[in-house]
Amino acid sequence: SIEKHAGGRPRGTSAASSSTQKIAKIEGVPVPFWFRNDTFQRFRDLDLRDDDIILSSGVKMGTTWVTKILNSLLHDFDDDGNTTPMYMDDSFPNRLGQTYPDALFPSRDVLRREMDDLMAKTPKGREPISSNFGDFVFDDLIHQPTPRLFSSHLFGKKLLPKRLFDGWVEQRDGTIATGPPSRGQRGKGRLIVVVRNLKDTLTSLHFFRGEPKDGWDGNEHGPGSFRRFIDLEDCPNAYGDSFHWIKASAEAVEAVGSDRVLVVYYEALKANVRAQLRRINDFLGLPPLTDAKSRAIADACSASKMRSETGGRFKYAIRKGSVGDWVNYLNDERWKELDQVFDDSLGGIDLAEPLRFFQQKEIPGMPLIPWQDCDLETDRRTWSPYLCVSLREGMVVPDPDIVHTNNAIKRILSSTFRLLSFSSKMPVDLDENGSDGSPRYHLFLAPSDPWASPILAAMKLLGLERKVSVDISDGQSGAGWAFLNGASCAPWKGREGPFWLYEAYQLADPLCTTKILVPVLWDTVTERIVSNDSWEILKLLSTSSGSVTEIDDRSLFPEELKPMIEAMFSDYIGPLIDDVITAGLEYFRNDQNETERLQKGRINAYTKLLHLDSLLGTTRYLLGDTVTIVDLYFSAFLFQFDACYLDAFAFRGSDGFGEPILSGSCYPNLTAYARDMFQLLKPFVHFESFGEVFRIGPSIALTRQSCSSGGKSMDTL
Repeated sequence: SIEKHAGGRPRGTSAASSSTQKIAKIEGVPVPFWFRNDTFQRFRDLDLRDDDIILSSGVKMGTTWVTKILNSLLHDFDDDGNTTPMYMDDSFPNRLGQTYPDALFPSRDVLRREMDDLMAKTPKGREPISSNFGDFVFDDLIHQPTPRLFSSHLFGKKLLPKRLFDGWVEQRDGTIATGPPSRGQRGKGRLIVVVRNLKDTLTSLHFFRGEPKDGWDGNEHGPGSFRRFIDLEDCPNAYGDSFHWIKASAEAVEAVGSDRVLVVYYEALKANVRAQLRRINDFLGLPPLTDAKSRAIADACSASKMRSETGGRFKYAIRKGSVGDWVNYLNDERWKELDQVFDDSLGGIDLAEPLRFFQQKEIPGMPLIPWQDCDLETDRRTWSPYLCVSLREGMVVPDPDIVHTNNAIKRILSSTFRLLSFSSKMPVDLDENGSDGSPRYHLFLAPSDPWASPILAAMKLLGLERKVSVDISDGQSGAGWAFLNGASCAPWKGREGPFWLYEAYQLADPLCTTKILVPVLWDTVTERIVSNDSWEILKLLSTSSGSVTEIDDRSLFPEELKPMIEAMFSDYIGPLIDDVITAGLEYFRNDQNETERLQKGRINAYTKLLHLDSLLGTTRYLLGDTVTIVDLYFSAFLFQFDACYLDAFAFRGSDGFGEPILSGSCYPNLTAYARDMFQLLKPFVHFESFGEVFRIGPSIALTRQSCSSGGKSMDTL
């Protein structure tokens, strides 16, 4: 049944405001003036087909745009990018814009019978509806070409077709009942949900069909668009408040299941429309999207093209079509109030998390000073806090494997996120240059990352400083690794800073789901990541064409030692590092309390350290008298173990072996080995940046003075 109550008008219809107008509701959700319960019920009981597409998009979140994209992919263009006879054919629904099911008369017979009453109510009759949705009836939606597209602002399990969800049962009277998924029929059709950051949504809604009489903050005409938008109790806007819309949509997404649902973010479309076209095309099960068809659709679906081709139909539907316009309106106090409502109502909801990034006026937690200016007294706890981020399908989201409390970053291992490893099995020619004469290959490193120093040392030893360019990150931020002065390689060279490393990941794979890791070896010609694996990068540098592989008649990765080097890494060094990190994660996961798993992880690490200490009692380096890349890698880990992990992961003083490697007495051979290796790596180790790793305090108990005195770290850079 439809409820009615007094209150402000449903937005999306007129610029006027009224405190006395009756507002219709369905399932507690305000609906617009053109809503029809009879066609809504037909939509709910719709006999869905497996290839049907339900587009559920929030008000002012990109409904018109995505409807156009879907029609373009399904019907309007061939593989050569040419238009088909169906292009701009307004004899079918959803052709020149969306055709909402709940706005239509059930059939032409009903339309003819009710037209006289409609004309009697208003001289314009049905014009307000037909000007937006065309002269269609619900039967036209039923008989549209397959696959059928149903575009709507309706949302969630209570408003979308019942057959979309598992558990539906057809009654004797033809209506559909819903129940537990295990007791009914399997769901049918596919669901596409479109969402947009809520600050731009509010801004677009505010200006929809002209500014409302009560403005942003309210006056004698009403509470104002801002108050209406954040009113979670009694929002009068058509289809209710956007927060509830997103929450209910997230529940529907989970209920439908990942194989039949796709979430499209407005901002992702704006950032890389062709990548998103490919993503949507694949979800629809269409033939591989050709480059010609992709280019043609991207052009046809641009805001300017849509306005010019459809005239008045899109006059109000498309305003600016931009991202970030919200920063031009209201003040920080208002936006912080919306942020709080967002956190309270949508915090922890996966579907909403990507929106946070676009609702930030500035990137939080940016490094206050360049990395070179950091010293051992630099306390990053005094810097602005931030949420660590990762990429999910190309969108910047809070990292699900990290818990943030009291400005401390706790890394929590889980199975929720996978690491996308960019890997190259092909050798690279480091003599090659880019189009501007700069080196083709570029490294993004971070001084707080232990693997920066072995990579830089290898470059020095191999004579590659002029063959591979380098940018050093100034630290982490709410957008990941930040480079305050920008990037010095293509395609970002010359752009004013800052630069964030996620931009490279997004360009390399616009739809990637991954941690945003350093180091990164970047190919400026193909604009792809060659590798983000530190061990592999060391091997690539040591074996690539163009490198000077002989150093005092020795190679860092000599052919005759390759099997032994790989075995040493895979059998001892790699597992040792994993044991230490795993033990530390267990420590944090359990609120810094002792557990059996933590103790086991420590014992495993100590056992490997003792084995390596014994080995180094008979040889200067891990594999004899020759320094190899595994020595560079292992010694860099030892430096950070002493400086960070020993205290951060509660290894110090535990089980009788928790002493520093470089200044303790438990591992005399490792101590001599690490001090010896430090003479080689000293110019590239920046202890001053190690505090960036956790930002939990200046706990670097052991400094470079424990190894050697004098000299500014990384001074060769």
